[in-house]
Amino acid sequence: MKKINTIKKYREFKEILDLRHFKRNEYFSIYFRKNELNKTRIGILVSKKRNGIAVRRNKIKRQVRNILDELLDYNLAYDLIVIIDRRYDPTNFIEVKSMLSKLINSIIGVSNEKK
Repeated sequence: MKKINTIKKYREFKEILDLRHFKRNEYFSIYFRKNELNKTRIGILVSKKRNGIAVRRNKIKRQVRNILDELLDYNLAYDLIVIIDRRYDPTNFIEVKSMLSKLINSIIGVSNEKK
């Protein structure tokens, strides 16, 4: 994931979260919206309170970025905020990857039907 494909500003996070368009499963909540930039941008939230020390949180973010790089076409026009739940288990990578894949596919399908 390149730096141009990330969402970092609080204002942008807040705009996407306030729309309340989201999908959820056991490990992830993904808030999404269409954008006018013709590129997909991603923000990842891992709570300090729920997920412990920085080493664990950074490992989770690296794993999620890796999965998203494999799954996403960055030429689509979406803003995605991925919120990781405390039940996320970094040792169970294959299950996590399949769950995130299903969630991303359902979001892209839902968004394409609406627009």
